[in-house]
Amino acid sequence: MSKARAVLAAVVVAALAVGGWLVLRGGPDYHEQAGGPQGAFPTAAASGAPAAPGRVVRQTSQSYGVDGGLSIDQAAEGIVARGLETGKVYWRYGRSGTDLGQVDFTGDGRTVATWWRDGVVAAIDVRTGKPRWHTKVTYGDPVGSSNTFAAIDVVSGLVVVESVNGITAFAEDGGKRVWRGAVPKDCTLSSGGVFAMRGVVVARAKCAGKGDSDDDLPLLAFDTHSGAVGWRVDSGINHLRPVDDHTLVTSLWSGEGVGAVVDVAGRAPHVSTWPLPALRPSVAAGDGIMLSVDNTVRALDGTLVAYDVAGRRTAWTHHPAKGTRFGLPLIEDGRVYVVQQAPLASNRAPKAAPSDLLVLDARTGRQLDSMRLPPVAPASSEPGDPDTALAPWQAAAGVVTVRWNGMLAGTTADLLVVGSPSGQVR
Repeated sequence: MSKARAVLAAVVVAALAVGGWLVLRGGPDYHEQAGGPQGAFPTAAASGAPAAPGRVVRQTSQSYGVDGGLSIDQAAEGIVARGLETGKVYWRYGRSGTDLGQVDFTGDGRTVATWWRDGVVAAIDVRTGKPRWHTKVTYGDPVGSSNTFAAIDVVSGLVVVESVNGITAFAEDGGKRVWRGAVPKDCTLSSGGVFAMRGVVVARAKCAGKGDSDDDLPLLAFDTHSGAVGWRVDSGINHLRPVDDHTLVTSLWSGEGVGAVVDVAGRAPHVSTWPLPALRPSVAAGDGIMLSVDNTVRALDGTLVAYDVAGRRTAWTHHPAKGTRFGLPLIEDGRVYVVQQAPLASNRAPKAAPSDLLVLDARTGRQLDSMRLPPVAPASSEPGDPDTALAPWQAAAGVVTVRWNGMLAGTTADLLVVGSPSGQVR
């Protein structure tokens, strides 16, 4: 063995002897520590959302979410990946001398993107727990502004970092800066994350109104190759949601009873309005369907009303069982996932109680399956918003994750993970 290799081997052995950590070196010192991977890579149970979840896989603690066969959880030093079925640590990654700010991943088993308070962006390989690449972007914005925020999103093969005054995209593979978005001078970006549509990355913004008018709240579309703003459209009173890769919808556009469908496939967005009953705010969209909650129902029980966007018509209505209510729904793979649960009295703290996860056909509203869920401890024992409820968070890789709503994207929560008895997807 050469002298250089002997020295390197000694350093590695010494590092592993201290708490099982490997101190990473090689290039700039990012004060990183990594442990693992340990054992075989935990593979996902399936490739899609489960049709008939009937088995509790695991209850996680302080999780960012599920990525394939792993849960990505918060740790004192950074993040830890655990086998979804076993809960055993597969790898750990952390940095000293700074705090972790934002985390995101798509769940495709490739990259966990992290943005740290000292500005370092580290893209972690899901299979190994080792950094794929690093870069540095000033975290958030200057101290003192009431509008500061920071976010990181993995979309369309890009790692996108956002703050009030800037948005920058890096290639998920390799970390090369692809573009820095040209945010209009009269606008600042706002929280709410970004999402991908055909050829663009869409972000929410706040722009100065004309004269004495209120601020505008548009969506800005940044070209995935150049970062130039390709189009800009008002977000509506109730935020527009993507129903497919080129269509946005809302049930509340310019006022009660006025919905909108926005087609962004052309050079400029084409807005068409359609009459809709009042007091039916849209809460989800996808697979050609917009879901609204019927707040005209006296019980305010979360009754779901689905609209066929292409046909501009009511597709179906689904009521919860008497004496129960629905939380917020999730649309995935042609199905609607929603938790049927006990109502929450005003000014009362949420309590852990049994509930039911329902699976509905997105096109017809027909109930396809249901699963009795065990009690899930609420995030807080303090009285809160009466809309606080259990809601599905993810439906992919053969599992559905359920958590208490009211949590922002990029934050951690305790998750109940359920899947099909045999992991199959129909």
